[in-house]
Amino acid sequence: MTQRHFLLDEQSWAAFEAAIAAMARFRTIFGRDLQPSFVAELYAAKELGLKVNLAGNEPGHDAVDRLGMRYQVKYRSPETLNVDVNNFDFDYLVLVNLDAEYRLRGMWRITTEQAEAAFVWREKFRKYQATQASVKRVAETLA
Repeated sequence: MTQRHFLLDEQSWAAFEAAIAAMARFRTIFGRDLQPSFVAELYAAKELGLKVNLAGNEPGHDAVDRLGMRYQVKYRSPETLNVDVNNFDFDYLVLVNLDAEYRLRGMWRITTEQAEAAFVWREKFRKYQATQASVKRVAETLA
């Protein structure tokens, strides 16, 4: 088995320091760490004019619109098979696909009723699951 190692040279160390500075600035501004799931929430907020819950982990929803409608945002890479939800305590579910560089590759929205029809309870995982394909089949394409 071959192990891969690398030695930090000046160029890679400079990239590391720049990334640390960017992550620190992001956390200062948003109060949350830079994670793909939060990046997806920010893309959805920009596309739909949503107010994001900066505290994170709000049961049932991640953001609200100006009318008070609740949005659950789910990030998945395009290659991930399933989407999971714990409950249906939202008005809309937004599925966001990002590429390896965290760029938006697609965004889809379904209603609670559509989610309840598409998702199946999986006792093993204690969550509801649906395939991305099944969500996208019934969803409104946003991006």
